[in-house]
Amino acid sequence: KDQLRGTAKYGKKGGPLSSHAWSIPFAHSKFDEFLFATGDGKKWLIAKKKSVLGWYSNGQREILKSSTSAKPYKARWYRRHRNKEDPWVSIVDHGPARGKGGILYGENNAGGVHASTILPMHMGANVYIRQKVVKVPDMRKIDGGGWRLVRHV
Repeated sequence: KDQLRGTAKYGKKGGPLSSHAWSIPFAHSKFDEFLFATGDGKKWLIAKKKSVLGWYSNGQREILKSSTSAKPYKARWYRRHRNKEDPWVSIVDHGPARGKGGILYGENNAGGVHASTILPMHMGANVYIRQKVVKVPDMRKIDGGGWRLVRHV
């Protein structure tokens, strides 16, 4: 309904295994990663926000990791301006993913073979967001600690 802009609000907020579709607004949330996952968690992928958003047609988009690969790789997705069913987000290229249960997300109640080969068997699908926190070592603990950070260049 909003092409993953985070502006749509519909349905009564539920959980990852809800019997109905729902969405809460997240457009003003600070995040840099999406997680697309089936309700049962068997199929999932993580992608940077910049890989999902933007406009592309059969464009190669980076997947950071997925239920099929712990290493980054690319898959061909769609997010076209006038196509309300976009974005199409899949574990593999969109073409081969259709009909084989590889599509994890399609917008605007898109159905057909895209949805019927995955949603009923895997308890629906969910979209999560997060701001990835990069862990850095705490240098203040070196040699017994007591350090106070006073400058970063």
